[in-house]
Amino acid sequence: MMKLEDILVTRNWVGKPIPRKEDSRLVRGEALYIDDLDMDCHHAAVLGSPWAHARIKAIDTREAEKLPGVMAVITGKELAEQTRPIPGRAITRPAIQYPMAVDKVRYVGEPVAAIVAQDAYIAEDALDLIKVEYEPLTPLVHISDAVKQDAPLVFEEAGSNVLLHDVMEHGSLKEAFQEADLIVQETFKIQRYSSTPLETWAIIVDYERANGSFVVWANDQQHGRSIVNVCRCLGISTNQLRLIVPDIGGSFGLKLAIWPHMVILSLLAKKVDKPVKWIQTRTANLTAGSHAPDAQLEIELAVRKDGRILGLSLKDTENDGSFIHTTGIYALIKFATMVGCYNITGTKAELISVVTNKGPTVQNRGVGKPAMIFVLERMVDIVAKRLGLDPSEVRFRNFVQPEQMPYTTPSGEIYESGNYPECLKKALALVGYEELKKQREAERKKGRYIGIGISAGIEPGTSNLGYYYTSRGTPEYMGNGEGAIVGMDFDGNVQVLLGSMDSGQGHATTAAQVVADMLGITPERISVESRIDSLVSPFLGHSGVYSNKFNDVDLGAVIMATKKVRDKIRKIAAHVLKVDEKNLELREGKVCVVKSKGKSLSFEEIASLAYKQILLLPEDLEPGLKEIAYYRSPHAKLPSRSDFNIQITHSNAVHVVVVEVDVETGMVHFLRYVIVHDCGRQINPGIVEGMLIGSTVHGIGAALCEEFVYAEDGQLLTSTFMDYLKPTSLGLPRLEIEHMESPCPFTLLGSKAVGEGGSITSLAAIANAVEDALSPFQVKITSLPITPEKIMKALQH
Repeated sequence: MMKLEDILVTRNWVGKPIPRKEDSRLVRGEALYIDDLDMDCHHAAVLGSPWAHARIKAIDTREAEKLPGVMAVITGKELAEQTRPIPGRAITRPAIQYPMAVDKVRYVGEPVAAIVAQDAYIAEDALDLIKVEYEPLTPLVHISDAVKQDAPLVFEEAGSNVLLHDVMEHGSLKEAFQEADLIVQETFKIQRYSSTPLETWAIIVDYERANGSFVVWANDQQHGRSIVNVCRCLGISTNQLRLIVPDIGGSFGLKLAIWPHMVILSLLAKKVDKPVKWIQTRTANLTAGSHAPDAQLEIELAVRKDGRILGLSLKDTENDGSFIHTTGIYALIKFATMVGCYNITGTKAELISVVTNKGPTVQNRGVGKPAMIFVLERMVDIVAKRLGLDPSEVRFRNFVQPEQMPYTTPSGEIYESGNYPECLKKALALVGYEELKKQREAERKKGRYIGIGISAGIEPGTSNLGYYYTSRGTPEYMGNGEGAIVGMDFDGNVQVLLGSMDSGQGHATTAAQVVADMLGITPERISVESRIDSLVSPFLGHSGVYSNKFNDVDLGAVIMATKKVRDKIRKIAAHVLKVDEKNLELREGKVCVVKSKGKSLSFEEIASLAYKQILLLPEDLEPGLKEIAYYRSPHAKLPSRSDFNIQITHSNAVHVVVVEVDVETGMVHFLRYVIVHDCGRQINPGIVEGMLIGSTVHGIGAALCEEFVYAEDGQLLTSTFMDYLKPTSLGLPRLEIEHMESPCPFTLLGSKAVGEGGSITSLAAIANAVEDALSPFQVKITSLPITPEKIMKALQH
């Protein structure tokens, strides 16, 4: 692997919190989202099922088709005749599902029919004219109902509502439980919630009859795999689909599930003579636009009297709703954080994925890791109480130590670097932990209930995509990688074309900082394009903005492409200046001869040679200064049940939260919120801090207020922001943040994941603080969200 000094020729930009290049365009309103594209389109509307579980007896679209302005209609039955089913990935039982319901509906909002009309208003009116005859079936909402012996089946062909049931044991589990002085057990429940990006799903499809191909504009966040999925579903070759991804208004994982609607829109586009546009409504997005699953997690820790945790046994039962493409993923990904920051030598995981008649689940920010760290960090506090130890002390006694890095967990996850004890020490010092404990006791005597909560978490990044198939066999995807194109223009300025999109992360700024230090120029001389056009963008099946992979494989591709350009620049300069390449250095937009003040060539002069004066180039050198590179993580393991890594980089953080709970109202008020975070070498500290704040706010929402609540008949009761509560700036604490840097030895720049950490570590910190505040009342927090209603009920018992 290249050393840092071989990659960066200057250190002027990497590590500096320079303003984001993207922001000027965004704040001026110059961004182009799907709904901003100035195209002459027909408009689509999708009819969702009003039933959670029902057979479709008949669909009559004749009245809708007669409505003036209606151009075309499609039903699930017609779609199924022209497409292949949606593929499952993690599940081990057969289940057949199409982008639209065919014979039965499985959740409220599942597409049943779709309309194309001259405008969106006519399309919506036409939906009301479609007559669907349903035969209601018993809806399954709760896991306990779905796993009953006589439960109705969501997918009859599966023969069960459990589509994944696997048990995996790693390390010295038997010895751990034999040597333990006590076994600590608890059951936790995690609710359904979502990160709700500002922009809902949006698609435009144009069908080109001359060659039977499609041009799709969509705010898709994983275009590499979506192209494969859509083409497979439609039965077309990949050169018949051009996917364009313009600006995206947030994603958080939820736009990984947009591709089935691309299939629907593509078939509608074949029926009309204009592009077809569809913008999902907010209610449809909340109802059927993908959730994180609710889950029940039963956990046991094998513990010594001194607080040392020896082993962990987990039974994770996920309510995955009714989307087989992601069913099972939340269970499997927990291996990435199963032992947290701790030196636990044996683990057992029983993973159960249950389908019900709740809405679809997809990879929401953190993907299962918030739940895993929540239950583990809650258990650490429970162990501390059982043993009469301070919660911080139990953590110190169990942390993986810096000298153990790189550390391999029992299942094979590799923690590449970090100083977990120092991270906690810094957080405790920043919050004034010892003094706070004294204040807490003094305030309780006055009737104020103040609590302190600690949580230490791992933030993994760069998914090794083969993990989806851990329970099945040979995966379709393995490892992770990305592409990039870097070129020097005629005037010596630089263009970068990323292989993956940006949905708000600041990739253009970060990439420009790296390229600037690789070429010895300023970021102002670099333009970065992160919008995607599959016709020209360099991408792999892994490409997309997900799993915190940008600081690893995305920048890896940028670095390798830039190095190719830099090597070519040096060769041209060495040839013209008649010196050895070893005697050249890049400085201020020039290639200079070392220890020679005047002997140099500007980038513009070199570009002129490469593009125009090509007869003056070395005979063995091609003209031009544009290079493409693909980079793959060299540390992804081949899939194996006994030794595998779910993700490839591992940041870490400690959150310390101080709250006051009003026992008269159940309201939780933040007094302090301290974070010490280590994501390796930071490329842009300003962007890192912004991501950390944003993800923590998502975690606060999940901990205190957000929940998709269902009635017993499968109807979603929280389908608007009047009912589905989000945190607002008025109720948020001021985050006090400090950083550590433990460079990652596995990435080219030593950088690690950033973007999900706050949403992972925050849940337990808040829950531990609330439980600590209410400890005089023996209140135990075992479920989320911690609403005032739950607190008041707990106080009344």
